Amino acid sequence: VRVAAAGKRVVALTLFADPDAAARVRFAPASMAGAKRTRGTTSYVDPYTGEMLGTPRGDGFFRQGRFSVMRIHRWLAAGDVGKYIVGAATLALIYFCVSGLYLRWPRRPLDWCAWFKLEWRHRGRAFLWNLHAVAGAWVLIAYLLMALTGLWWSYAWYRDGVAALTGVSQSQQRGAASRGVRATAAETPDLDALWAVFRQEAGNWRGATLTIPAAGQPLRIRYLPAAARHERAADEMTLGPDGRVLKLERYAGKRAGQKLWSSIFPLHSGSFFGLPGLVLYMIASLAMPLFFVTGWMLYLDRRRKKREARVAARALSPVAGGAAPTLVAFTSQTGFAERLAWQTAGALQAVGVPVAVRALGALGDGQLKTFSRALFIVSTFGDGGPPDGARAFARRLMERSLPLSGFHFGLLSLGDSKFADFCGFGRRLDQWLRQQGAQPLFSPVEVDGGDPAAIESWQAQLTQIMGRALSPAWREAPYGRWRLVERRLLNPGSVGEGTYHLELEAAGAGAMQWQAGDIAEVRPRHPRRCVAAFLAAHQLVGEAQVNVDGSVTTLAAALARSILPQQVAPREAPQALAQRLRPLPKREYSIASLPQQGRLWLLVRRQRQADGSLTLGSGWLTERAAAGADIELRLRSNPAFHAPGDARPLILIGNGTGLAGLRAHLHAQILAGGRAWLIFGERHAARDFYYRDEIEQWQQQGLLERLDLAFSRDQARRIHVQDRVIAAASDVRSWIADGAAIYICGSINGMAPGVESALTDILGTGAMERLVTAGRYRRDVY
Repeated sequence: VRVAAAGKRVVALTLFADPDAAARVRFAPASMAGAKRTRGTTSYVDPYTGEMLGTPRGDGFFRQGRFSVMRIHRWLAAGDVGKYIVGAATLALIYFCVSGLYLRWPRRPLDWCAWFKLEWRHRGRAFLWNLHAVAGAWVLIAYLLMALTGLWWSYAWYRDGVAALTGVSQSQQRGAASRGVRATAAETPDLDALWAVFRQEAGNWRGATLTIPAAGQPLRIRYLPAAARHERAADEMTLGPDGRVLKLERYAGKRAGQKLWSSIFPLHSGSFFGLPGLVLYMIASLAMPLFFVTGWMLYLDRRRKKREARVAARALSPVAGGAAPTLVAFTSQTGFAERLAWQTAGALQAVGVPVAVRALGALGDGQLKTFSRALFIVSTFGDGGPPDGARAFARRLMERSLPLSGFHFGLLSLGDSKFADFCGFGRRLDQWLRQQGAQPLFSPVEVDGGDPAAIESWQAQLTQIMGRALSPAWREAPYGRWRLVERRLLNPGSVGEGTYHLELEAAGAGAMQWQAGDIAEVRPRHPRRCVAAFLAAHQLVGEAQVNVDGSVTTLAAALARSILPQQVAPREAPQALAQRLRPLPKREYSIASLPQQGRLWLLVRRQRQADGSLTLGSGWLTERAAAGADIELRLRSNPAFHAPGDARPLILIGNGTGLAGLRAHLHAQILAGGRAWLIFGERHAARDFYYRDEIEQWQQQGLLERLDLAFSRDQARRIHVQDRVIAAASDVRSWIADGAAIYICGSINGMAPGVESALTDILGTGAMERLVTAGRYRRDVY
């Protein structure tokens, strides 16, 4: 080598046990007078002949070129500036890893599926989030190790900190090989003899680097044993010129801090963990663009939703001119009052009236007094009570005095006349406002079951007080045509009435748009025999053609959809009779399915009147409507029972056919990859456990985290849903502490108040009120 590289001084030689591997020789840097010292060079040589070999193919691309992969990786090929940019990016990666771990931490940290299982059934944003989170869990440790070790080459303060923690300084590490070792003679060392000593003492080895000493100095050999864990787990041997072993320092005998110091590069590259580590690091490196793409798409989705919210807010912003806005305040249990509130606000703004829309429960006394005119659209829940969202308002404001002189209001009150305290909450709100000195703009308008005539009266009153026509008066959405494709009895042999599973298909694809918690409004029909008896009693011809709301139909068909008049004038014309017909009240049912299933599911229990005959709605759906029959149905959004916008856990509680609304939420939660706990009650498990196979399968697959059942008549002592809630008090508190929301669907008599009482005992009155205010306690009961 010295002959082939005349004029160069060899300072180190690296040999390999592999006979096919080329040796490497490092030459000392040349010294130039008046110039800066140049760096030494490394060349490859034939270990048998000493012939100098050329540069390996790809060396310029990977290591030596100005824009080589190594220089770009370490310094962005930009020197010190690039080094600090890389360091800052590395710190950012550590931040993303730690913050992502915090956000990703599952409710069940020991459940490997929650960490590492990708849910392929998800779609849209849910799939993007799951892919981002699960892929991140697979490569998180690799990214952290890459980043924490990568800082070693960026910041001196970081290296000093690691040295302090490990108890090894860089100066000690550099000088440890030769410190305290002195030659005993001044002769030039015999490398062949020393190499023979090394081979005898070292045993099996993979590679060795000889640091060529000056005359009279010891020879230092750093070598990698054949069983070494990684390329930096090297031993070091120091030989005197006479062949004595002056020092032997083995990697296995080093302190933990020294081993860590020596393993920074293997930890950074993955070789510390062998071939599996190298493969994982390669996959993690290739996956980095994936996290950029999924993170960017999630960001764009959040930005789009915020932009849509801002557009919606601007759409109802006050008009120019400085006019004070009219407050439109609503409270709703099923979403009908909320929809009317937004329709009212939109109609007012369309004619230049500035409005501000607020939920009643969000209004404080200070906010209420900032308005001089308000329109209240409120529903009554059950027998005279306020909706859940207005309970805090009723307790906080309506139980004390609040001077409202100069305040003018209009009131639209929604209720159901089958309850004794019809529109009870609306009437109490009206009375309280008057007692505070507020002046009514007109007499309260009360709506029984969505009566269109009452809503038209509301529109007329608004037109009068605003002094301008509202254009045009809004109407309820028309009923769509749906086909009954399946009807199945779910509880044959039950001691209760039959409960049926119904599946319907829409005539148009655009109708398949709803979400968990929404309601199907069905317009029932009279039995044919009932219509025939009415026609015969009044000597009317059922086939007579009449025009109803712009559509031509028969008188018999019009009567089947309408409240049958108590009186009919002799020889009254069919068209005259048709014009004064009022439609049958709609029937509302919770939707049990999601649009992705392609059909709308209903869970309907037969109901009977006092004389034993079937009621109008359940009789039509469970018996009188034949398979394939057209069902008049429209979808209604029910925001008060929609799922939360995030992935928080859900506690779903219900009984009977209330399982319909809970099933839709449970299915949606499973698709979103969230936690769910179902508490359900009925009479007998053998007969009345609706959708049993599906629910038990979800539980076995780990998609339903917890299932508690209360079949009241399967044991001597009656057990109800509220009993299961009380028995699981500690777990209820734990789930609520984890951010869970509670959804209740089922009977308003017995179950709903019993569950609320149990939850109040477990969580406390204040906590329950906070859950209601935050939208984490929602009910759809009947």
